[in-house]
Amino acid sequence: MTNDDGTATAFCHCGWSADHATPEAADADAERHQLAADVAESALAA
Repeated sequence: MTNDDGTATAFCHCGWSADHATPEAADADAERHQLAADVAESALAA
């Protein structure tokens, strides 16, 4: 989500969110968050 001041907020269905200076930074952080969640979920399933 891009905010009125040009910053961006990344959200996840798990409740995680983080504010960033740019939409690109928010996208990258959201991708890292999702990858970490996927890795953790895979470890639990093993």
